Parts: sequence; structure tokens; C-alpha cells
Amino acid sequence: MVSQFGPYRVEGLIARGGMGEVLRAYDTRHDRIVALKVLGDRTASDPEFRERFKREAHAAARLSEPHVIPIHSYGEIDGRLYLDMRLIEGQDVSRLLAERGPMPPAEAADVIHQVAQALDAAHEEGMVHRDVKPSNIIIGRGGFAYLVDFGIAHWARTNTNLTTTGIAIGTLDYMAPERFGTGQIDHRADVYSLACVFFQCLTGAKPFGGNTAEALMFSHINKEPPRPSEHNPALPPVFDRLVEIGMAKDPNQRFASAGEFARAVRQAVTAPVSVQMPATMQAPPVVPTRHEPARPKSRVRWWHVGIGVAAVAAVAGGAAFAMYPPPTTTGTPNAQPTNQPKQPRLPGDLGLSVPISKPACDGGYIVMVGSAVTPGSYTQQVQQHLEKHPGTSYQHSPSTGCESLRTHLNGAEIYSVYYGPYGGKAEACAKRASVAGDSFVRRLDHVSPADNVVGCD
Repeated sequence: MVSQFGPYRVEGLIARGGMGEVLRAYDTRHDRIVALKVLGDRTASDPEFRERFKREAHAAARLSEPHVIPIHSYGEIDGRLYLDMRLIEGQDVSRLLAERGPMPPAEAADVIHQVAQALDAAHEEGMVHRDVKPSNIIIGRGGFAYLVDFGIAHWARTNTNLTTTGIAIGTLDYMAPERFGTGQIDHRADVYSLACVFFQCLTGAKPFGGNTAEALMFSHINKEPPRPSEHNPALPPVFDRLVEIGMAKDPNQRFASAGEFARAVRQAVTAPVSVQMPATMQAPPVVPTRHEPARPKSRVRWWHVGIGVAAVAAVAGGAAFAMYPPPTTTGTPNAQPTNQPKQPRLPGDLGLSVPISKPACDGGYIVMVGSAVTPGSYTQQVQQHLEKHPGTSYQHSPSTGCESLRTHLNGAEIYSVYYGPYGGKAEACAKRASVAGDSFVRRLDHVSPADNVVGCD
């Protein structure tokens, strides 16, 4: 298959879907092989869609996060819209799961962590992906994950001409409940979809069964989130909790960001006993044992998600779904089993009642509220800051390994007390405003200069 599309020499088909085709092509202008996404003829006939596509593609092209496949260019050739993207040699997660089966928890957590970084970067720019699913996650060399289809998913799904069953079903498997209404959709829709992907990575199964749009919509709106442990009893209950929170019906009850969800997932893999759930949770439910009766068929009151599509509303035919009221939680938090082995202390742990933490150097934000730089008084200084600011953690900068954190002051190592980490700047700045005083925001990465303070004004 060799043909010409403007300056591109098409060498083969990579994938075909309801939106169009992804082609392997040679860019004669820049002497490089690219992935060329050419949208279907139907889209070109809609001026509003064409304008929205170009605006969203322009925004997506500005994203520089490593886990977002770079967009070289975009436009229209012979009446057809296209995206010119870097060609990544690899396989999408959907195919990997079909060929190899469920992922080990550590591998699934790594994929979610990488995709969350791409989503948080997009959300900071005000973009919502709206089509996070296994087939849009490409695993390249060395297990590096890329999230694709930025710039298309948002606007393509709001065009009323795109109502074919294939498109609707492909998206409905991972669609947040609020997408089926008329309310405002925000970044938490992507959090819901990411939790769906996590479930599928662990189990190899989609969150809900059903072969019709109506059945899938009903499941997302009314059914409780699925439990990974019911597919694989070897998985610990904490994964059930994470999926339950990530797929909460109420967006306000989900993890606040993709990064927050990913950090909880990674912590569940490395230290499942001490996973820190979001502070907005009012009361964790009791996780039933195998001998307890099944849960009642009521809706779970949990976290946020969203992915809206006008085409789905058309498929649903305007049907109204009953929304069950959230159950009243009467349980108390689970006590930690006394026979659980103690987690080894991290380097620099001062032996306080609050264990030292090592926040991931993954682009998140922390709100610094105090530091200790006197070697003979580290324990006392850190303890005072922890008591003054309930809910904080502390870290030892030389052990954290983030190049954005200053590690020494006048020759002394630095311990810092902080709130977070937070997945987005806005969230961290809001926390800083509530704390006030001498608090400030820092980013956890290997790019920002050491001692760099993030501006919140």
C-alpha cells in the first residue's frame, strides 16, 4: 500500500476506527517517518467541527509532557483533517492485555503512573482528554507509556453526526456517569476513565459487561464499581477500594487528580497497609471478608469522573435512568492487622509517630510549611512543625532524590514538613492559601531549579 496524501507518502495502515485511520507515512518535507491520523470524510463537511478540531489540536500540540505523543503538525488536505504525530514503535495496552492477560500489579501501577503524568499536564492547560482507554495508551521501548488522541477526543465526541454504534460502544466502556447528563464536565472525568483502565490492567476485563449502549450506560450510572479481587482473589482489598473511589458516581467523591490516584495506586503496591486515601472521604467503608454477605445493590458514594458525549445521548434516545441515593455509612475504619510486618524505615527517618515519606519525583506539587536545618535538633524541629500543621508529612531532601529540592543549607541537610503531594498547581496553591503564613509551593521534578518557588499569584 503506497499512496500520496499531500506531502506524505503513505506506507501502510496502523489502525482503523470510527473516527478515521492511523497511517504510517513518510513526511517528504522533513525526511521522517510519522504516524498520520486522517479523519473521516464526514467530519470535513461540518464547519464547526473543523474549527473546534483545529483549536483543540493547537492546544494539544503545545503539550510538552514526555508521556504525550508530540504532534508535529495538523490541518486539512483535500478536504480531510489530519494530525501528524511522532511514530511510536510499540503496542497499545488493549492488545497487550489480549495477548498476555492481566498485568502484575507493579506493572499496572507503572502504566497508570505514566498516563497520570500526561493527564495532569493536560488538565493544567485546561484540557480534558475524554477518551482515556487501553487502546489509547501505547507502550514503547523499555515500558515507556504514551497517551494518544489528545486534540481529537474532546471535540469528536461532541459532534452529533458521530453516532455510529462502534464509536459509542468503544467509548462507553470507560465513560463517567456525568457524561450522560447535561452538566459541566471537568478533568475528573479522566480520573474515572483512568480507574476503569486500572481495573482492566489488573483483571484483563472491562469494568462492566453489556453489548448495548443502554446496558453500559445503566451500569456506569447505577451499578457499584467492580472489584478486582472478585476476578483474582490474590489481589489485596486495597485495590478494590482504589477502583471504588476512582469510579465514584459523584465526581466530588473521586480522587482530586489523576496524579493523586496514581500515587495511591503505587503506594498500594509497595505498602498496601499504609495507603493514604483522599482527605475528602468522610468515612471509609468496612471491607467485607469472604464470609460476610454480599453488599446491597445500592449506589456507592464515592469519587469523581467525567466524559460527556452528545452522540451518546442520541444513542440513548433521551432515556432517563433512576439515580439511587447514596447509602449511609455506618462502619468504622478498618484496624490494621496486628500480624502485618512493619514496613522498613526509609533513609533519614527520625523515628517519629509520623513515618518519614518519600514523595514521588513525578511532577507533583507540595506545600512547604516548615524546615529543620539544625542537626542536633532535627527531631524536635520536625515534631513541632508536624504538631502545628496536622495532616502534614515530612521528607529528607537528600533521600527524596528530586533535583528541584534543595538538599543542604550551610552544609546541613534539610528536613521539610509539607502538605501533599498534589497533582496540579491550582490544588497546591489553594492549600497554600488556606495555610497562609510562610508556606510556599514547590514542584517535585528533575527540571525545576533547586529552591525554586512556584508562583501562585
